[in-house]
Amino acid sequence: MSTTSTRPDSQSQHSSVHSETVRSAVNISDDEEYSTKPEFIYGGPFIKVEKPCPFLNTATPMNVQLQGTFKKSFAYYSLKERLPIILTKVIDYLSREGSKIKSANSASDEDIRGYIQYITKLKNDLVTNKKYDLLTVDTPEARKWNEWISNTENQYYFTNIWVFSECYVYRRLREGCELSKGLQNFDPFDEQKEQSFVNSLEPMCVVADKLMTMLPPSDKDKRKADFMTLLKICLWANKCDLSLSLGEQVTLNSADGSSGVKKIIDPFQIVNDLKDKLLVDDTAKISDLVVTKAEAVARAIEGCCEEAKPSEEGATEGEAQQVPCPGKLTVPPAVMFDVVCDNAGYELFADLCLAHFLVSQNIVKKVRFHVKRIPWFVSDVTPRDFKYVIRSCAQASYSREVPMESKPEGEAEAAEPEGLRSVNSNNLANLGGIWRKLVDDGTFVVMCDDFWTSPHVYKDMKQHDPDLYRKLQFAVAVMFKGDLNYRKLLGERNCNPTLGFEAALQGFTPAPLIALRTVKADLVCGLPKGKWEQLNGIDDKWMEKGDYGVIQLCAKTEALRASERPCAPGGEVDDV
Repeated sequence: MSTTSTRPDSQSQHSSVHSETVRSAVNISDDEEYSTKPEFIYGGPFIKVEKPCPFLNTATPMNVQLQGTFKKSFAYYSLKERLPIILTKVIDYLSREGSKIKSANSASDEDIRGYIQYITKLKNDLVTNKKYDLLTVDTPEARKWNEWISNTENQYYFTNIWVFSECYVYRRLREGCELSKGLQNFDPFDEQKEQSFVNSLEPMCVVADKLMTMLPPSDKDKRKADFMTLLKICLWANKCDLSLSLGEQVTLNSADGSSGVKKIIDPFQIVNDLKDKLLVDDTAKISDLVVTKAEAVARAIEGCCEEAKPSEEGATEGEAQQVPCPGKLTVPPAVMFDVVCDNAGYELFADLCLAHFLVSQNIVKKVRFHVKRIPWFVSDVTPRDFKYVIRSCAQASYSREVPMESKPEGEAEAAEPEGLRSVNSNNLANLGGIWRKLVDDGTFVVMCDDFWTSPHVYKDMKQHDPDLYRKLQFAVAVMFKGDLNYRKLLGERNCNPTLGFEAALQGFTPAPLIALRTVKADLVCGLPKGKWEQLNGIDDKWMEKGDYGVIQLCAKTEALRASERPCAPGGEVDDV
C-alpha cells in the first residue's frame, strides 16, 4: 500500500485521529460527510457545528500504528468489509447446519437462535463503529479484557488500534458461546478448518514422502540444505489462511498439464517457483544459528548436570532427584525449539514436519507448539485442531496417479511406471502415528497461554505476561508464523520498510526470533532499499494478497537470569 501521498507529522496526525469528536457511533461510508446535526445554542439560533472528520482518505502514515481511520489502509478495509463478511458466514453456518451443530454439541434451538442474535448485534456494532461493550462472562481472563477495554484511549472499532479491534471481535465471538449452555465447546470455524485439511491432502502426501528421506542422520551440508528447504515449505504453507480469504478454501497453485489432467501439487516445486517472491531470506543464517545455539545449550545442560551430581557419600535419594525451580534456572532444562503457530491444516502439518526433522537430526530434544486456547482468526490452531491434524494424518487415505510430462529432476527412472507420477498417503499415515508418540512422550509439547489471544503487541509481553516471556527464554529459537504474529512483533506500527528486523521488534528479544510470514497486511520491515517502491509500482495492493514472503532472523537475545518472581505453571495442554 503506497503511503507517499500523505505523510503528516505522526504526532499531530495521531492527535487528530484520537480526537474526542470520534466518540459517537457513525455509519462508515466512503462518501459520508462527518458533521454534527444542527444544535441549539442557548441564546442563539440553530447552527450547524462542523467537527473534524476522524477518517482520512490516505494510507497509514509512516511510524503510526495501523487503525481503521485511514481509508486507504488494509485496516479500514478489513474492519469495513472482511470482518463483517466473516461474521455473516458464521451466522449462515449456524442457520444452515443448525441441526448438525445441535446434535454435536447437545445444544437447543434457543442456543442457536441466541448465538445468531448475539453475532448479529456484534456485526452491527462493528459496521456502525459503536463503542466496545464490556464482556459479561465472569472469568479472570474476561476481567482482564474489561480492564484493557476501560484503559484504552479509544474504545471504538475504527479509531482504536486495528489489532485491538480485531482481537476484540474474535474474543466476543467466543463469549457468545460461553454465554450459551449448549455451545460451550463449539468452534464456529470447525467446518472450514476440516475442509481445508481435506483439500490439502495431496501436497501433504508429497511433503511426507520427501520428509522420509530427510529424517535419517545426514552430513552437515545435507542437513543444512534440508533445514532451509523445510523453512521455505513452512513459509509458503502460510498462504493457506482462511481469515484472509474470508473463509473461502485456499489451496496451493497447480497448473493443468497438457493432457488436461490436474498436475500433482508439489510444494517443493512451488518453493522453487516462488524463489523471486521471497523478499528476505535468512534461512542459511537460521540453520547455522539454531544448530550452533542448540549445541551450546546442550553443553551447558551437560555441565550443570555434572555439577549437580551428588557426592557418593552424604546425599540422599530425594536430594539427588530434586528438580530445581524453573524460575531459578539460568540454563534451559532441555534443548528446545518453539513454534508460535498460525493456521491449522496444511500449515500446521508443515510445522510438524520441521519439528520432526529437528528432533530426528538430534538438533533439539523438544519442540513446543504455542497455540490459541480459543477459536481465533478463523483458521488459527487450537489444541483441538492440533489433535485433529495428527489424528487425520494417521488415518489418511489418499491415492492419485497422473501422466507426467517429464520426470522430476533427480528422480530415478525406475521409481514409477514410465510416464506416470503417483502420490499416496502411506508415508503421511506413518508420520501421523510417529507424531502421536512424540506428543505422548513429551517430545512435542502443546501450550496455550492466554496472552496469545490478548490484544497486546509483543514488545509489551514482559509487562503483561512475564511468565510467558520467561518460558520463551528457554528456547534455542522461537519461530513466529504468519501475519498476525508479524504485526504484533512489529508493534502494529507502519515502520519504514527498510528498517532492520531487530530494530522493528522494539526490544522484544526473549530468544533468537524467526519470522515466517507471507505478506497480508500493509506493514513490513527489513526490505532492501528501493524494493518497497518497486513493488508498489507494480501493484499497490501487493501487501494484501499473500503472494510475497519473508523469512527473517533476529539473533539478539536477552540473557537468562534467575527470576525474582514465584515459579509459574508450565502451561502445557494435557489432553492433546
